Amino acid sequence: RDISKGRELRPIMVINHVDDEVLPNDFIYISGYVETSPINVNKLVTSLKHCKCSDNCTSSSACSCSRASCKRWYDNSGRLTEDFNYLDPPLIYECNILCICDSSCHNRVIQSGTINYLQVFRTNGRGWGCRTLKNISKGTFVCEYAGELITDEEANRREDDSYLFDLDTQDEETYCIDASKFGNVSRFINHLCEPNVKPVKVFVDHHDLRFPRICFFASKDIKAFDELGFDYGYKFWSIKWKQFTCTCGSRNCKYSTDTILQTIEEYSNASPSSASLSQNVLDDVRDH
Repeated sequence: RDISKGRELRPIMVINHVDDEVLPNDFIYISGYVETSPINVNKLVTSLKHCKCSDNCTSSSACSCSRASCKRWYDNSGRLTEDFNYLDPPLIYECNILCICDSSCHNRVIQSGTINYLQVFRTNGRGWGCRTLKNISKGTFVCEYAGELITDEEANRREDDSYLFDLDTQDEETYCIDASKFGNVSRFINHLCEPNVKPVKVFVDHHDLRFPRICFFASKDIKAFDELGFDYGYKFWSIKWKQFTCTCGSRNCKYSTDTILQTIEEYSNASPSSASLSQNVLDDVRDH
């Protein structure tokens, strides 16, 4: 069955050859993010930068949207350019409703939706996962992290924090996306210590820096039937290690039962500002 119910360009099918578990049906499939309480995203068109390009926005210097991103980060095939920094991704501003360019513009990628053939499947020992049914080239837009836009304060009140994605905008007010009740195929993407997708912050219909769209791009060439995964990060594992550790199976796994202590020590040495947090986690690990 297509769990997207026609909300994606390609059907999102489900398969389980591992056990008798059925896919959870306690969430509503959506294609973007939704607001269930007043958040006050600034969507005033007067705050939108826009361009007047007549060349499909091929010139980074002439296109004001590309200049806002420092340059146009998409090539003519709609993939991230070879010089894109996957370790510290820049913000991307796509062309928007005020721009003169049309849908053929080279700076409109995520707004066209995912064109990949993705599948939700049952993994061995790690619950549900997401994989691709066809090869995906490095730099290709894979899917967007969809969910409910909430404040961090609201997130702290919720019992289930399994599907929270911190927007981490370094603002006094902080927000996150919760895909527990509302979400799309991305809610099934697991952690991998050797990730093949990277979350990138993209802006389209507004330029409110507190609320970027979180979009996954292939950080390497991905073969058909490879599982998709991104690095959940140290902050996630410093909280979750008491409940479970990583079982990604990589030879370079950082958060397994055998390696998490070393990872925390290395993180503490490399990030003095987080040393107190790391020390608290280390003490917990040793006492566990």
